[in-house]
Amino acid sequence: MAKKKINKPKNINIPVYQMESLARVLLPIIQDYLSSEQGQKDFAEWQQLQLNNKNNNIKSDCIHKDNVDKN
Repeated sequence: MAKKKINKPKNINIPVYQMESLARVLLPIIQDYLSSEQGQKDFAEWQQLQLNNKNNNIKSDCIHKDNVDKN
């Protein structure tokens, strides 16, 4: 399996091996949390928030286009 390329932020000087080590520690913790009841609830709320934000952006784009077309 090919190793996935890591896009390292330019303004942070953390070696890739340290980022990978941190990911190895955090991944199981995040997986456990997301599989818990509270994690599932929080994730569902986050998904709904993302959907609401997307819908609001679409509506504001339509309103902006309508205003531009009227002028």
